[in-house]
This record gives sequence, C-alpha cells and structure tokens, in this order.
Amino acid sequence: MQNHFNKESLMKSKLISASAIAALAIAASSICVIESARAQTEPGAPIGTNPHLRSKSAGQAGSPGTTTVKMSQKDVSFIQKAAGNGAQEVENGKMAERQAKSAEVKNVAARIVADHTRLNKELTALANRKGVTFNTGGVRAQNLGSGNFDALYLKWLDEVHKADIAEFQRAAKSANDSELKAWASKTIPTLKQHLAMAEQAEKKSNVR
Repeated sequence: MQNHFNKESLMKSKLISASAIAALAIAASSICVIESARAQTEPGAPIGTNPHLRSKSAGQAGSPGTTTVKMSQKDVSFIQKAAGNGAQEVENGKMAERQAKSAEVKNVAARIVADHTRLNKELTALANRKGVTFNTGGVRAQNLGSGNFDALYLKWLDEVHKADIAEFQRAAKSANDSELKAWASKTIPTLKQHLAMAEQAEKKSNVR
C-alpha cells in the first residue's frame, strides 16, 4: 500500500514537472515572437522579410516636399539663351547710348537697356526658383562693324528682335514649364515694341 502511494505521488510529480516545462516553453516562444515583431516595427530597425513592412518603408523613403522637379532640357536651353541675349542687348544698348549720334537712336537704346534689365531680373528670379543656373557676367558690348554706328545698331536690333520674338513665341506655345511659358508669353509684346521702335527709327534715319 505504501509502495502504491509512493508510485502515484512520483507520477503526479513528473506530470507537474512536464506541465511546467511545457508552459515555460510556450512563454519563451511568445516572448521571441513579440520581440521579433517589435524589432520589425521600431523606427530604424531592419525590416526583415515582412513584405507589408518593406512596402510601407519604401513608400516613406522620400519625405513630402523634398522631391525636386527638373525642367526639361528644352526649357533650360531657352532660359540660358534668353539670359545671354538679354544681357547682350543691355550691353549693346549702353554702348549705343554713348556712341549714337541720333537722339532717336539714343532714346531707343535707353528703352532697350531699361526693359531688358527688368526682364533679365525676372528671368533670373524664375531660373533660381527652378534650379537653373547661368552666368552672364562676361557679356560685353559687341563690335557691330565699321561705318554708320546708328545704322549698324538699328539693323542689329531689327535682326535680334525678329529672332527673339520667334523664340519666345515657340516657348509661349510649347514650353514644358507653365511658369516659363507664362513669362515668355507676357514678354512678347515688349519685344514687339522694341522691334517697332527700331524699324521706326530706321525709317526716320533712312538707314534701312
């Protein structure tokens, strides 16, 4: 009877030990799962193999407001060419203010300098907003040739503004950047005024 009781007690003890071991194993497993999930969701932690977390992380790679939209090469080329031509018109205009003999030509040159100085500032501000750079610091007045300076200057203005108007009309119609397109469009009337002034001065001076 005593032996039977001892055997029964021993079996119960073994069952209790086995249950305790199983419970500990389950608890340890749960802790591992929790820690693994925590490691995958903590900021800066390796994402591991969870496809949902990887997708979410990829979508957050670029924070709002940091994306830079680049201008097309066509628009960049137009800005750089317009800046160079505008600077050239200012320098040649200053030269004409000094060297022209006709008061009419001097007045035309003064208007060219004032308008293109303003337009150049507008274009520079636009280019800065778009991340486009150019350097017109080295632009100097051109040698327009020998002979009647007034006639040479007016002829140059005529040719340059006809070309400029065509370029600006193309940009106003087909520039990719909407702000550049708007600027080109609003500048065309000023360029047409310059062309008309040059042609009128040529007629008055009889130098066409």
